[in-house]
Amino acid sequence: MGFFARINGYFNRYLAIIVLVVGLGALLAPQAFIWASSYTSIFLSLVMFTMGLTMKPHDFSEVFKHPLQVLLVAVVQFGFMPASAYVVAKLFNLPQEMALGLIFVGCAPGGTSSNVITFLANGNVALSVSATSVSTLLSPFMTPLLLAAYGGAYIDIAFWPMFLSIVKIVLLPIVIGIAINYFAGARLNGVQDFLPSLSSLAVLLVLAGSVAINADTLKATGWVIVAAVLIHNISGYMAGYLVCKFRHYDIPSTRAIAIEIGMQNGGLASTLALQHFNPNVALAGAATTVLHTLVGTLYASACQRKDQKAPVPDAEFYKDKEEAAEEGQVLAEEKI
Repeated sequence: MGFFARINGYFNRYLAIIVLVVGLGALLAPQAFIWASSYTSIFLSLVMFTMGLTMKPHDFSEVFKHPLQVLLVAVVQFGFMPASAYVVAKLFNLPQEMALGLIFVGCAPGGTSSNVITFLANGNVALSVSATSVSTLLSPFMTPLLLAAYGGAYIDIAFWPMFLSIVKIVLLPIVIGIAINYFAGARLNGVQDFLPSLSSLAVLLVLAGSVAINADTLKATGWVIVAAVLIHNISGYMAGYLVCKFRHYDIPSTRAIAIEIGMQNGGLASTLALQHFNPNVALAGAATTVLHTLVGTLYASACQRKDQKAPVPDAEFYKDKEEAAEEGQVLAEEKI
């Protein structure tokens, strides 16, 4: 195993600890990380670019094998999560900027770490990767549209500036990455191991910059936004489980869908908030990046403990165990 592959393996294995350490470091010593807040859009674009470079046809396998499952994730994620954020903001009587930030999180696509959490939870990895890719590609249209609908209760939201920002930060880097991978994929073999580590570092810098610029506000009122983000996050898991129970999906697919719906792209929410509004609006996105990863890791650990007592059959969603191992290895090495 190469040097960068080992680094990415450590990142996946100790994801929650690394995210917590970086978050606490930025909170306690913000001056050391405040510089990163000026470059969050660049860092996030880098994440999306590396995602495009590592995308392969099998990443969209579930779209063609089980299109209704992928569509279901997108519908519930963009249908339920913004409404849940709006309701939670009202229940907590959040200040206008904090409320808008939480709604921002609810309108974001699936989180970039959801694939790793699904892998750790013994979930349907192929479904997770496909759902994340589809929701991310839909985000230039859905995120500003939903933000205008729900966030308009607090402040006027301009659709087109937000749309163009997401196209620049998310869609364009992914498309460029996919194009390079398609036309020159064979020549990228020497840098494939480096890309996940670079992407992981970029995610951590987005987190550090978002937390550092909000350090004072987090220290003063952090418990409120932490509670709101946690309830919003858990509501997504519950919605995923209820929908899957109604549809009678297998356990691995249920776990993947619950994680996809519950975990939002807090980095994107923070970046857009900093670009179009102010640090207080980015507060929820910063908290989301930390808390969603911690909750997801705890959830994955619970799933692992449950599977040790009663293992989940691989045959339910893979052709055989060899394919299951291959999918898991691809995720651990190529996805963040």
